[in-house]
Amino acid sequence: MTTDVLFCSFHTPDEYYARSAANLRASLDRLGVAHEIAEVPKAPDEEWLEICRKKIPFLHSVCDRNPDRKIFWIDVDCDIDYLPDFVSGFSADIIGFQRGFGHPMRIGYGSSARFWEPCFWGINTTPAARAYIRDAHLACESMTLRATDDFFFEEAWRKNADQLTFQMIPSSMLLGRADQPDTGRRPFFYFGSSGNVATFKGLAAQHTRNSAARSTATKGGVKSMALKVARQTQEALPQRLAVPLRRLSDEIGLTEFLSPTLPASRQLSQRSIYNIVHDAREGRRDAVEARLADISSRRLLGNADRAVIGAAQAFLDYSGDDETALPLLWWDKPYPGNYGDWLSPLVFHDALKRPVRFQRHDEIGARPHLIGIGSIGRFAQASSIVVGAGFSRADAEIAPDATYISLRGPYSAQLVAAAGGPQVERFGDPAAILPRLIPLERPASTNGRLALVRHFAHRNISLRLPEHVDELSVLLSRRADIQAFIARLGQYDAVLTSAMHVYITCQAYGIPVALITFDGFEDAVAGDQMKYRDYAAGVGLPERMPQTIGHDLRQRALPDLVENERIPKTAMDEIYAALTEAAAMFDRMLQPSQQ
Repeated sequence: MTTDVLFCSFHTPDEYYARSAANLRASLDRLGVAHEIAEVPKAPDEEWLEICRKKIPFLHSVCDRNPDRKIFWIDVDCDIDYLPDFVSGFSADIIGFQRGFGHPMRIGYGSSARFWEPCFWGINTTPAARAYIRDAHLACESMTLRATDDFFFEEAWRKNADQLTFQMIPSSMLLGRADQPDTGRRPFFYFGSSGNVATFKGLAAQHTRNSAARSTATKGGVKSMALKVARQTQEALPQRLAVPLRRLSDEIGLTEFLSPTLPASRQLSQRSIYNIVHDAREGRRDAVEARLADISSRRLLGNADRAVIGAAQAFLDYSGDDETALPLLWWDKPYPGNYGDWLSPLVFHDALKRPVRFQRHDEIGARPHLIGIGSIGRFAQASSIVVGAGFSRADAEIAPDATYISLRGPYSAQLVAAAGGPQVERFGDPAAILPRLIPLERPASTNGRLALVRHFAHRNISLRLPEHVDELSVLLSRRADIQAFIARLGQYDAVLTSAMHVYITCQAYGIPVALITFDGFEDAVAGDQMKYRDYAAGVGLPERMPQTIGHDLRQRALPDLVENERIPKTAMDEIYAALTEAAAMFDRMLQPSQQ
């Protein structure tokens, strides 16, 4: 047992916290880590805020009784899989995660009103470290405002920061977050959340961000908040107001501006990103390669920069001769690209044997163009040729004068007809024909494991995975990467996914699959969930909705969620024919005199 380290925490008798405490004790016992996890009484009228405030005197008392041991506070609903040497052996006064588990390039008060994430702290035996805890305790005892523990920790930090040495644990050490970089170190910390923070945030005293630092902060947090507010406003407004506002947002580029693109931790400037992506969208290969060569000679590029470059290279994968190129509208963000969205250029390019060129969704009065895979039917206008696209919600604004060759399913067709458009009777998501474009044989014997692929909107949920579950990222766009991804899916016994086009891919290739979502995040994916029924009905499969599961997948019989259904060949035939007809319609629209 590690003798110079002591973990401490407490919990109330509530079922959630008592169960979490039992799990935490079991983990620490298994690891041989000494711990003091106490149950504290909860008065009938005592709220979560008052319970949290008890953390300070509890931690102070543990430190006082153990002057020669490093003390780690861990929230009782958090957990560790192991204790890394760089954590247990830290030499600074304090160690912890930065607020929000952010990237080091966003450290400090430009991004957050508080410096530390209070769920996991290490307090050394040094005089400075113990003085810091004493000051936090003094603040908690003397200040009468209503606040949680992290307010008083922050007060003590602001008083002592210039006298403390400190060590940051990188956010890549978080378990269960998608798309974390491979650092060579295995993540160890699981962040649990009861939901009380969001519930009580408006009732507890808060710090404000430093005004000087705020002026240099990145805009990512502001954009994220603005997007959330925009969605909430849209939900609250009556349809007669929400629909035209959504259309206006699309047309002026606000939708694209607020959409997730990149983390702030990049070397490329906004202007460089614009130039690279703009040239790539236009198929200017030489210009893109020249820009990348110039930038690479002057910058050491990181993961976020490579995401932009990956998207640019993906645009070029599908580009070609402008004379035969098909203008195609698809959603290209977040970079390097979302698998489902980027199936659109792959399918049209490979099925029709023609290059494609990116068509912006907010170009007013656009020339004839195609709209295919995804819930992007709302971007259609009079010059659009829609083939296999759909809508994400029943109140979407619809262009009745667009040319509709086919739609994803009958639910989308009902919306088009109700809006005064044609009666569309041909259905099917074009992603269903992937096996005809990328033929892959599923091995007779799979690897005995399950794959988890989450929608990018779920990528920041902390999940606990069983040993036999591997996580694959949905963020990819290049043709070679997509082909390798599909081949890898086929090696697994089954796939669990909250990304609809991964679900469609599995049903196209006959890979057993479960369509899932996560408890508390059922609404994270845009839309009202009609798209799942729309897709299934469009290819003649049973209509299934995502199954909600908890964040600890070790507690669920995952194979019981899996279905084994396959898209009929007749549906693939109809989709292929619709794509061919759409391309022919485009050619005729460019040459009206030949009609």
